[in-house]
Amino acid sequence: MLNLKTCVAIAALTLAGTAGAATTNAFANGGFETAGGPGQLAAGWLTAATNSPATLSGDAHSGSHALLLSAPNGLDASIALQDSVGHGGMPLLGAANVGDTPWLSFWAKGDASVTGNAFVTLRYMGANGVISTALNQQFQSQLSTSSWTQISFQAAAIPVGTTSVFIEIGTAVGPILENRPNAVLVDDLQFALHTAAVPEPGSYALLLAGLATVGTIVRRRRA
Repeated sequence: MLNLKTCVAIAALTLAGTAGAATTNAFANGGFETAGGPGQLAAGWLTAATNSPATLSGDAHSGSHALLLSAPNGLDASIALQDSVGHGGMPLLGAANVGDTPWLSFWAKGDASVTGNAFVTLRYMGANGVISTALNQQFQSQLSTSSWTQISFQAAAIPVGTTSVFIEIGTAVGPILENRPNAVLVDDLQFALHTAAVPEPGSYALLLAGLATVGTIVRRRRA
């Protein structure tokens, strides 16, 4: 027989189902398909001031463009960067994101060379600058010169006060040895944020209608 506790349980499960979770990408133009404005590598993306600036390549995992990180002459670095809000124009992070441990994923291909590496660094930013380092990883060991590989890293939990995420992804190399050029391709980059979704008014209406029906059944059985 349905009782008050059963009704409450049904309500909680129904509300949990409607609340769910929303997933959004924190960075703009992760496929590097949208052209950038003045001073931009691609929309939302800048290149660090090195002798080997990051460029775009037509060898893409999907679409028409990929990020090319290359220091072909050695003893240099090639780095692309984006602040999710300041450069990418994405929404500010806030209380709904605190505690989330997002995943960074992207597809990569190439060779960092014998003396080089490929790396990605994420920092959580607040009103007064860097709050903490979310991720600092190298991935040259996962690269293939002939095929695209999906690479994923889990970032640290988002702290209170975080308003944006800053990414640097690049390659750095010493002297070129064994005729292995330094060239790393990156495409389809995503930093998946999970935030609690607020139920829509229609979800509340369905919930109330369901509870009313359950209440009617309970009253009839008691009668």
